[in-house]
Amino acid sequence: MVVAIFSVERAMKLQLLLSRRVLEELDAFPPLDFSKIRYVGAFDSSYARSTQCAVIVVYDLANSRVVEKAYSAVRVHVPYIPGLLAFREVPGYMRVLRKIVTVPDVVLVDGHGLSHPRAFGIATHMGLVLGKPSIGVAKSHLYGEIIERGGRKLIHAHGKPVGEVLEHEGALLYVSVGYRVRLEDAVKLVKSLLTEKKRLPIPLQIADEYTKVIKAKYR
Repeated sequence: MVVAIFSVERAMKLQLLLSRRVLEELDAFPPLDFSKIRYVGAFDSSYARSTQCAVIVVYDLANSRVVEKAYSAVRVHVPYIPGLLAFREVPGYMRVLRKIVTVPDVVLVDGHGLSHPRAFGIATHMGLVLGKPSIGVAKSHLYGEIIERGGRKLIHAHGKPVGEVLEHEGALLYVSVGYRVRLEDAVKLVKSLLTEKKRLPIPLQIADEYTKVIKAKYR
């Protein structure tokens, strides 16, 4: 099998090209109709050497339970490069997505969205590919100025508020707009999924724990 050489320059140019479209649409993103949101799809990955253990957990908001989860072990050929995580992980996520039946209404991704140097983090990448509302939830700060306003810690990047820092269970979560979602709605949804003694919103927490189980199979 011939493996194409990954071009950092081309990947960055693609991000800049696509992010212009997303930023132009940002102010026109419609509010989420929470009455029509039932299934949240959460994506996460862990690695066993050069194998990506990509998982999806589909969470039923109406019944507060997992309805489906799946994984795919994928050989990765793209190195870890800050700001280009999507090119390493999204192929695995697209493969695992084909293993489920339930279609998520909203997507959560372990990573950033518009709070990214080129306004095209993995959450934005996934949302654009899937054509669905997407939200990034990260455990560390990547990009943007954090401004305290009205008791909130907003993340400003590219001339707009694109994220918010939440404090939960003694830790910080960096919530950011991915695609087709307003910041207020992204934060509202994430807050509704936070529970005691769990650092991440519950679908992502379950996905995070699931990746560790899968990773153990490939050590």
